[in-house]
Amino acid sequence: MPLLHFVLFAASYIDSPKPAAGSDAVSLRRYVYPLAAAIPCPEVVVDTRDFPESKAWAEAAKSVVENWFTPLCQMLATDGRDPITRVKSGRAFRVPRTITLIFKPTLEVPAYCVGSMITINGAWITSHPEDLGMVVHELTHVIQQYPGSPTTLGWLVEGIADYTRWWRYEPELHAGSGRTKINPANSNYTDAYRTTAVWLAWAARKYNYALVPCLDKAMRDSRDPMPIFAKLTGKNADDLWREFVAEVK
Repeated sequence: MPLLHFVLFAASYIDSPKPAAGSDAVSLRRYVYPLAAAIPCPEVVVDTRDFPESKAWAEAAKSVVENWFTPLCQMLATDGRDPITRVKSGRAFRVPRTITLIFKPTLEVPAYCVGSMITINGAWITSHPEDLGMVVHELTHVIQQYPGSPTTLGWLVEGIADYTRWWRYEPELHAGSGRTKINPANSNYTDAYRTTAVWLAWAARKYNYALVPCLDKAMRDSRDPMPIFAKLTGKNADDLWREFVAEVK
C-alpha cells in the first residue's frame, strides 16, 4: 500500500471552528498542513526466542514498523514539532534507539506496549495471521509516550491508536466489513479503542482534520485535550457524540 495514500493532511492549530458544511468560507488551509520533518525509524529488534514459530510473522511485523514509524510520527506532528520529543522535569525524551518486538507463546491480550518494547501474543497471531494492524496500534503507543499527567486520558490514548490503525493504516477495512461498527445506543465516546476511533474519524472528517493531531499535542504538552473539541469544531465532546449517534442511526 503506497504511503502517500495514508498521509494525513491536517490543518495547523486554528482557534476558530470550521464554518458550517456548505459554507463558501471554508478554507483549504484548514485541511492542509506541512508535515513535520521525517524522523528515521530506529533499529527494530525482533526477539522470538520464547516463540520461534513466529519468525515469519515477526519479519512481516518488523517491516510494518520500519515502514510506518516515520509516517505515523508525521501524522501526529503539529506546529513543526516531531511528536516524540518533549520535556518532562527538565529532561528531553527523544526517539528511542531501538524498537523491540518480543513474542511470547501466550498473553492475556493480543499485544501490549511498554516504552519502546512491544510484546505480542503468539497464540493470537497464530489464529489471526492477518492482524498486522495490531502492530500499528502498538507502534502508535511507542510514538505517543505522553508525560504522566491527569490530562492524559486513557480512553483517548487508545482511541487515537485505533484511529491511526483503522483510518490510516487499513482504512479499507472500516467500510463494509463490520470490523469497526459499534452500537451507539450502548456506547459512549469514552469507551476507548474502536468506539472512540470511529467517533474521532467522523468528527475529523465532518469538522476539522486537525482534530486528532491537536488532541495528541495537547496531551503531549500536559494540557487538557477536551477544550480542543470546541475549539476546532464549535461543539463540545458531549454534543459531538449526540450528533454522531443521531447520524449513525
